[in-house]
Amino acid sequence: MTLDGLNKFLLASYRWHQSAFMVGFAGMLVVDFFFLDGWATFWLMVVWSLVFGVHFMVFRSQAVDEEWVREKIIFDVYRPWDYGHIDEIKNNPYGLSAYRTELGRVDKDGNPVKPADDETTKEPK
Repeated sequence: MTLDGLNKFLLASYRWHQSAFMVGFAGMLVVDFFFLDGWATFWLMVVWSLVFGVHFMVFRSQAVDEEWVREKIIFDVYRPWDYGHIDEIKNNPYGLSAYRTELGRVDKDGNPVKPADDETTKEPK
């Protein structure tokens, strides 16, 4: 099986694996709580969860559509508490900021602003 064939198989079988995982996991929980002594299927649950997690990551990284992109844009760019961060990136696209320039502060266009001469020559009191 080639890498491309494996990739197609993983994408095509994800929904089936998801359903089997949910039903199987629920079944193991029922068996553990009602029929067996404690967590008899614990390690099976851990291993299957890891396998399903990797399968989910492969599927999700390649199953991107326009709706998902639109949701990510709304959540990551237009949420109200993130405007300051986005404005900082727009104003300083190359990482210029008051914290990383040798000259100190930057203006709204991202150009370094030199400190006044009297500020640099003042001796501490």
